[in-house]
Amino acid sequence: MNRIRAARQAMGWTQNELAEKAGISARTIHAVEKGRPCRQATKRKILIALAVPWIVRDEYFPRVRSVRPAPASEVRTA
Repeated sequence: MNRIRAARQAMGWTQNELAEKAGISARTIHAVEKGRPCRQATKRKILIALAVPWIVRDEYFPRVRSVRPAPASEVRTA
């Protein structure tokens, strides 16, 4: 289960209640709980509302790995 959703449910809050406490939209909470990326400021607001220390943010928001294109020397052509 998504850690944000689990923390919200442990507090007994709905998505709307968390959104209100964090000062963001319920739509954003829904997207975050679905695993969609969000801005650092949004992460901070959610964690503050849930009383979760910023230092453990990676446990709640897994880092998105970027995919870089292969260098031109490694690109194969048919």
